[in-house]
Amino acid sequence: MDSVSLHKNGHVEGISVGELKLEIEGMHCAGCVSSVEKALRGLEGVETAEVNLPLKRGKVEYDPAKIEPGAIESAVKQAGFSSRRMLEQTSVEESIESDQKEFLETQSLFRIALFFSVPLLLFAMGPMLGMPLPGWLIPESGSRFGSWIQLLLTLPVLFAGRDFYLRGLPALWKRHPDMDSLVALGTLAAFGYSSWNLLIDGGISGLYFETAALIITLILLGRMLESRSRRRAVESVRALLRLHPKQAMLLSEEGETPIDIELLHPGDRVRVRPGETLPADGLVEEGASEVDESMLTGESVPRSCSTGDEVTGGTLCVNGMLTLRVRRIGEESTLARIIRMVEEAQSGKAPVARMADRVAGVFVPVVLVLALLTALSWWLAGAGTEMVLTRMVAVLVIACPCALGLATPIAILVGTGSGARHGILFRNAAALESLQRLDTLMFDKTGTLTLGKPVLEEINTWNGWTESEVLRLAAAAETGSEHPFGKAIVEAANSRNITFPKPESFEALTGSGVNATVENQNLIVGRQNYILAKAENKQLPEGWDEGAEAQTSVWMLVDGTLAACMSFQDLPRPESKEAVAKLRSMGLNPVMLTGDRLEVAEYLAHEAGLDEIRAGLLPQDKVNVLKEYQALGHRVGMVGDGINDAPALATADVGIGMGSGTDVALETADVVLMKNNLSHLADAFRLSRATLLNIRQNLFWAFAYNVLGIPVAAGVLIPFGGPALHPVLAAAAMALSSVSVVSNALRLKNFRFAQAS
Repeated sequence: MDSVSLHKNGHVEGISVGELKLEIEGMHCAGCVSSVEKALRGLEGVETAEVNLPLKRGKVEYDPAKIEPGAIESAVKQAGFSSRRMLEQTSVEESIESDQKEFLETQSLFRIALFFSVPLLLFAMGPMLGMPLPGWLIPESGSRFGSWIQLLLTLPVLFAGRDFYLRGLPALWKRHPDMDSLVALGTLAAFGYSSWNLLIDGGISGLYFETAALIITLILLGRMLESRSRRRAVESVRALLRLHPKQAMLLSEEGETPIDIELLHPGDRVRVRPGETLPADGLVEEGASEVDESMLTGESVPRSCSTGDEVTGGTLCVNGMLTLRVRRIGEESTLARIIRMVEEAQSGKAPVARMADRVAGVFVPVVLVLALLTALSWWLAGAGTEMVLTRMVAVLVIACPCALGLATPIAILVGTGSGARHGILFRNAAALESLQRLDTLMFDKTGTLTLGKPVLEEINTWNGWTESEVLRLAAAAETGSEHPFGKAIVEAANSRNITFPKPESFEALTGSGVNATVENQNLIVGRQNYILAKAENKQLPEGWDEGAEAQTSVWMLVDGTLAACMSFQDLPRPESKEAVAKLRSMGLNPVMLTGDRLEVAEYLAHEAGLDEIRAGLLPQDKVNVLKEYQALGHRVGMVGDGINDAPALATADVGIGMGSGTDVALETADVVLMKNNLSHLADAFRLSRATLLNIRQNLFWAFAYNVLGIPVAAGVLIPFGGPALHPVLAAAAMALSSVSVVSNALRLKNFRFAQAS
């Protein structure tokens, strides 16, 4: 891929930047993520490297002139992890399949560990619990046979947890210790000490086989629950993938032929029956139906569509038969771009994660030092070998930084997925975080604060022409026009039941209007200055100013004679006033930016409840206004829908695109409101704030858990009569911390959207 020169991504225009996406196996904690990122960022030619723990995925941007992709993959391997490349079009599917495979493997290993750990626990702890066991099973009764049975029951559990040793010990050797290293050291210490006692005195005492086994079993349980929760977290992308139909009904001269969706091409004609999913983006050529777009936009009310309307692949044909002309397929389709946008947002890192990353980079080495200091302190205090071992193992196990690594990405995963289900798309994690920091919100007028669909408001006629006759001829002239004013004229004639003939000739005058022949009369309908230049009598009617309503009106000549002026009004969105009021109550300052005249802008501002207006602006002027506010220290968002808004959307701290401008919005905006409804802006801000609050909660508990847990595991409370934490309880607490962080993030799936319809 080649980089683009948008200021937000940090690329320099003209420099080729390669992008490599990897699926990385073997990561289980923030320390793992830190190890991989350090290995990648240390390579010459690597510009950025981001690794996502919940998705087990990495993205690297690099200079192809300085480094090859193979060297990047080798660096991951040297850091102790395996990786494979992910293709753009299959990355989501592969990730979901990989998650399912990992869950099933972990579940299988957990069942093995549990099967052998339960009898081991009963044999080891039964006598203390008063359970009646045969004497030959109890080592404390002098039975060496019982000790060897405990050893034999432990070995399959160690085998089930073999990845802890195969990954953790090499990582320790390479000076990149991670969670697996801590678990490996802790369980090997317990197993090794027990085995030594078994060989020296027959294992009559000092056996901790059940400790090593239960630590592995509980951690496997935590990973299994965590994997299941991750699968729920990525349900938003999985649901979007299910929208892809497998086949389409191709229309040709031979009739209808079912073909695989991959064989469709732009320009093909396809037929869609009621209850079927539209196979691609296209234009309706025949038929009428209601289309359910809730799966893409969250909008519960189906949209009526008929000949000439655009429709989106992945939506549902409800109650009519449609014939479509395919426009976009595959990776260029709206659905594919939405999936990419959601995937990018869920894969990225928010700036708030940087603190956790910095801590994770040194966390595991610090824990190793603390464990050694704990053992040394108890040894110097005169404690026995069993106490020294128990305290050291408890510190190693409880301090595994799983919760810390999951705190931020899992909340982003769920938050962006929840937004996607309700038609609010975030381009990246940084946009999700930045949105809640804005204090000023700039609104484009046309298509954003207004419906973007002008309606004919008034007709002024001269030289003996009547309104109905002017409208009849103008509608005939504009029949083939794609201009919004032309469409409004035709719609006005239809609404008044005025029938009009087809033009004998038609010519679109780019930027000026149309020239048509209707009933042997030459009609020119267009801009005021063009019409006046063509008029035989260039004098304006009495009372008319030459600049009046020049941008919101069209004029008409009939055989060179001035016949009428038709004025249009772009109606404000019905939800604009309430939406602006709600945003203002949330602490945001709304500002209107428009290229229209001040008089027109003031009317709309009054209708929408806006106080601050900047009118008569060109696209570059809007950018300058944004920079002006940013220079004053404001954090500015821009809401727009058109191509002319693209520079402003890119300049803003957060660009917010309306769904009506789907193409430009998906390419430029940081946040897209697919429902094309301003009311959902407040929901986007609320979701952003809720997600960031969830992240802070997760980080607080992840840090608090370790700050409080490590001293207790080290035994600092024992001299004061406080409790001691057994290594098995430490393992249970560690597993529970990860599950609790994921469970807290999953609460965002139940986030209540005020505008649910």
